[in-house]
Amino acid sequence: TNIVARFPRYQELLQKRGGTDEAAITTALANFTEQDFRDLQVWFNLAWFDPMFHEAEPLKSLVEQGRDFSEADKVILFDEVRRVMAEVIPLHKQLQAAGQIQVITTPYAHPILPLIYNNELALVGNPAAEMPERYSYPNDAIAHLQKSVEIYKSIFDQDPVGLWPGEGAVAEEIVPLVSRAGYQWMATGEPVLAQSLGIGSFTRDSNETVQEADDLYRPYYVETRDGERVVIFFRDLQLSDKLGFTYSQTPGEDAAADLMQRLENIRLRLNAQGAEGPHIVSIILDGENAWENYPYDGRDFLNAMYRQLSESDTIKTVTPSMYLDMFPEQHTLDHLFPGAWFSSNYDTWIGEPEEKAAWNYLLEVREDLAKYDITKRKTTTPENLARALDYMYLAEGSDWFWWYGSDQESGVDEYFDTGFRALLAKVYESLGEPVPPFVNVPIIPKKPAMPDRQLDGLSSPAVDGVISEFEWDRAALYTAPADTSASALTVAIDSTSLYLRLDLTAPLPEDAVTGVYISTPGATRNTPYARSLDAASLVLLGAPASYLFEWDGLEVTGFAVGESGWQVIETGASGAAGDQVLELQIPYSDLGEVESGDDIRLEIYLQPVGQRLPTDGTVQVILPDLGLSTQLLLVEDREGDDHGPGTYTYPLDAVFTPQVFDIKNFVISVDDKNMTFRFDFFGAVPNPWGSGSNLSLQTLDVYIDKDPGSATGNQVLLPGRNAALADGNGWEYVVWAEGWTPAIYAPDPNSGAPKPLNTTYKIIADPAAQSVTLRVPLDVFGEGDPREWGYVAAVLSQDGYPATGIWRVRDVDTQAKQWRFGGGADDTNHTRIVDLVWSQWAVPTQEEMLTDYSPSQEAYDSLAAGDFAKVLLLTLPKE
Repeated sequence: TNIVARFPRYQELLQKRGGTDEAAITTALANFTEQDFRDLQVWFNLAWFDPMFHEAEPLKSLVEQGRDFSEADKVILFDEVRRVMAEVIPLHKQLQAAGQIQVITTPYAHPILPLIYNNELALVGNPAAEMPERYSYPNDAIAHLQKSVEIYKSIFDQDPVGLWPGEGAVAEEIVPLVSRAGYQWMATGEPVLAQSLGIGSFTRDSNETVQEADDLYRPYYVETRDGERVVIFFRDLQLSDKLGFTYSQTPGEDAAADLMQRLENIRLRLNAQGAEGPHIVSIILDGENAWENYPYDGRDFLNAMYRQLSESDTIKTVTPSMYLDMFPEQHTLDHLFPGAWFSSNYDTWIGEPEEKAAWNYLLEVREDLAKYDITKRKTTTPENLARALDYMYLAEGSDWFWWYGSDQESGVDEYFDTGFRALLAKVYESLGEPVPPFVNVPIIPKKPAMPDRQLDGLSSPAVDGVISEFEWDRAALYTAPADTSASALTVAIDSTSLYLRLDLTAPLPEDAVTGVYISTPGATRNTPYARSLDAASLVLLGAPASYLFEWDGLEVTGFAVGESGWQVIETGASGAAGDQVLELQIPYSDLGEVESGDDIRLEIYLQPVGQRLPTDGTVQVILPDLGLSTQLLLVEDREGDDHGPGTYTYPLDAVFTPQVFDIKNFVISVDDKNMTFRFDFFGAVPNPWGSGSNLSLQTLDVYIDKDPGSATGNQVLLPGRNAALADGNGWEYVVWAEGWTPAIYAPDPNSGAPKPLNTTYKIIADPAAQSVTLRVPLDVFGEGDPREWGYVAAVLSQDGYPATGIWRVRDVDTQAKQWRFGGGADDTNHTRIVDLVWSQWAVPTQEEMLTDYSPSQEAYDSLAAGDFAKVLLLTLPKE
């Protein structure tokens, strides 16, 4: 909208291209003319200039021309590109010399420096992280810092003073390294400070003002036992994210005024605390990410912000070093908790199976390189060693690990996997060593294949080699090209087993073996290679597998990956062959430790035929209830009540497909370890914005009142929900599930404000079943009997860019808009709940509860429980 759509010809070319799938791109390549490609070249570069360059020559004429560009026009454009780029560093150097800005840097290849120092530091913030082998190369951490100093000095002719460690990742262990490199201060995020102070997290009132303001808005010294120390500034998460994300959706003057009011609220809070200042508010954001989302590159907002800051009598801008020069005496932290700018752990870069594999790849390569630079058991030329080390440092960069695992999704994660492994290969090539085979094995498996027919619930086909009518009708179907040995794979599941059916176009050879390769999230070992019948061949699977079940025409043999490769295991699997059909049953009990909601991947490989099924990926199966949990509550919600109080209509954008917020069933179950909350929907569970948990549109809340009828806990639901529990009830915990900021909250014992717990839980979005399951460790909720607790569950709409919303939930206007629900009342306290979990036979109805409030025009922060609609608890029937 802010880049392409501003320019008619650029938008025209986008529309002419069409979609992004392979077929659309192939068509576009055939249909684009030479002039189309030339215009695309020009606009791809011209549109990304700041608008102020568009208003002056030589670019002004090109913008006005708009289309039909010539090769000469391209020369004008690219000359201007080079001119502007050449001015960037000299301008910053000039501004720094004048004292207007301070330019800081980051370690050389942007690593997570504490993990390079010792990746076992990840266990401090998350003891349950799935860890690779120990990676600890302090010399590399030192090299990243030294090289950053060398590069900075070569550009700015002075030593650097401030450091932004990659992703704000800090730990007490790296402080001596940072100090010895010459850095005086560095910065990170508020979650690190909260954990370092032992308060867990900072609390905010309804205005999102930090209540522990005196703690957050000051820098701290961190000292080592040898007397070395570094100052650390801590980023205000909310303010930084306002500039980075939210304000782009708000008119510039309004956004700047909001920022100033928030800064004033901080000042007032500090005064109320009687805090001794002066204090400093650190706003730190990804500057390269924000401005493209603002109209005109944020010009209106930035002009308004700087003007209002200049006019303020109480707020002054200052660089960190200026502040420290004026106020060198600061508090000292007893301990620096290991974490990053947005989390008090390193979970984004380590702790999941793909990340574990990537770290183990890195370790194996680093150990081979260590024979040259550390133990010196091998020798090479200084030039070759320097080249190999440089590739190693680049492979230690954080961005490769950012895209591994389920917590981040680029849409092209395989591209980053290829780049990471290419750097590892370059280490060996630089040393003149052969590249080991494992480097060429992808860490990220192929994406799950899309079935021609989706799985539709549970079924238990008979494994007898005979196809009976209807028995496979609920199974997922994957078809294959017509000229192959197997024409289709059908997959069914029930509460105990996987069922597979293979339709053959002709009888298989007598020596044929059908292998079913399965990967499970809990397996400790896996391999990317098939078990080959021919020792000379090496077949790469679509996903690393932990288990294998082979049918040789008579029986099924089970295998698991052991220390020496595939090893035979006992199995309860069975099979039967009929007239050009093979049926198999594999019990979940053969797959090690699995539990409901686990993401299982499988594929078929036929030897010696060499055929795979599915042909374009792997089968994805989300395990159903395995019978290990006890169902506590089932609520059948009424269809078509995804309208809040009865009047709400969906936003107009096409992503909001019918009934995506319409709850069908809500189920609470419990076992020895976990409590699960499952939402089944009448509509789809899509992921149009690429959430790592596959949950994009829906926001799910589950509130737990451990003592219904008493007034303990919070009565008002999370901010932005605009609803409260019925009088006499209060929630002690809430599970908030959404694609980017899921968390579990409890009321702060002092302020009552929602406070996030330092714990994680599992979100399992199953598009095939149109369900979302939240699996929470039972011990999160403390002691008590879940049968005696009360519950409230609701569905809202996630909004990552709320102009007027609160806590990332989509607002409701009187009229529906592209990104707003319609049908809301003209007041400030109407609910944002789209569908409340409530029995279709219960009274009062959902609509009656959500309309039972007195409309108000008061600001949100002045409203109390009595101003909101009251919702009743879901409770278990008394025995």
